[in-house]
Amino acid sequence: MNLTVHPSRGLSGRIAAPANKSHSFRALVLAGLARGQSTIRRPADSGDWRRGVRALRLMGADVEEGPGRAWRIVGLPGREQPIWSPADVIDCGNSGLILRFFTAAAALLPGYTVLTGDESIRTIRPIGPLLEGLNQLGAWAVSTKEDGHAPVIVRGPLRGGQAFIDGPDSQFVSALLIAAAASGHAAELHVTNAGEKPWVGLTLHWLANLGVAVEHENFERYRVPAGSAWSGFDVTVPADWSAAMYPIVAALLTPDSEVTVTGIDPNDPQPDRLVLDVLRDMGGDIEIGPDYVTARTSRLAGRRIDCNDFIDQFMLLAVVGAAAEGTTELVNAEIARHKECDRVSEMARALAAMGAAVEERPDGLAVSRSPLRGAALDSRADHRMVMTLSVAGLIADGPSVIRDAQCVEKTFADYPRAMAGLGARFDVE
Repeated sequence: MNLTVHPSRGLSGRIAAPANKSHSFRALVLAGLARGQSTIRRPADSGDWRRGVRALRLMGADVEEGPGRAWRIVGLPGREQPIWSPADVIDCGNSGLILRFFTAAAALLPGYTVLTGDESIRTIRPIGPLLEGLNQLGAWAVSTKEDGHAPVIVRGPLRGGQAFIDGPDSQFVSALLIAAAASGHAAELHVTNAGEKPWVGLTLHWLANLGVAVEHENFERYRVPAGSAWSGFDVTVPADWSAAMYPIVAALLTPDSEVTVTGIDPNDPQPDRLVLDVLRDMGGDIEIGPDYVTARTSRLAGRRIDCNDFIDQFMLLAVVGAAAEGTTELVNAEIARHKECDRVSEMARALAAMGAAVEERPDGLAVSRSPLRGAALDSRADHRMVMTLSVAGLIADGPSVIRDAQCVEKTFADYPRAMAGLGARFDVE
């Protein structure tokens, strides 16, 4: 799918945010490790979700899709005959979350599990620190190429104890905490270079709600109590603050616009909601209600932004920088180089193609206010690249074409149609 974006103004109306992917996958993995039956209502259903469901089934959980987008899961502890080893390789596709969470979960099985994925998973999405942590906690885990990337082979069981890992990527830490808690053994996790701390906080929020009291000191030392376990649960997945940011920013940057995003909870622990404070500090006219956010056309001023707490918004903030007065510095974002693509380099390249004054730095970008022009752009198989560049295209002079835009289904399958409903001039081929 190619997405052509024309300069637009007067965006208006209401748009509903889709379900959040991070909540959905935590619910899926935790349900798979729960005692008894769980129900997950209205998850972020996508190709990634279906791969996660297949992975959980291969590991031995009973997963069924019911009416009304309700999924029933009977966890591994409820099986009369536990699975020794999955009958097939677990294909993680383009999902680092599946790779990290299911690698850790596989360490709970006594047999061997093989996990792999696409080129991005096998080359730029590291997993070495997680493998080191699993080995220190009594499992056996290796990278087949010995380069800290997939494919990986894992064998359990996890026995607890102490582990020391490098933790710039929150998924290493979250995956280890969930697996350690499910093992039933006491564990201590020591993390250096702790990054993306609010995302670990989201995992701790889930564990606490299920009755697992993990203690931590500044997200650098964790204690998982022995005997941890949880029962099945019933949850409706919250709406996605990350996806909500694209129409919010589109409204801020386009002339004569006012857009309301509905169904989002300002008290949800998703870290991306923190970006609202950044945008308001830059001058954004943003109204926050009990279940909505309204954004209006605004004159923004550049500033220095530490992106580590909301790294998925790094690229969108770069577009904001091109529209804001002065220069916007995006710092502490090196981890963005290890997502679906190298988001630092690819965003610098895309903005430069659109005429922006952009400087690539080791840990981020400096972007100065620049008139943008339409350009031929590529998604780099990154869903967030599609949505980010579409917002840039709305304020460019002339049309922009984003190639291979179908990957947007990963988090917001209805994005082109939903944005067109607000008045964005999108054409889909």
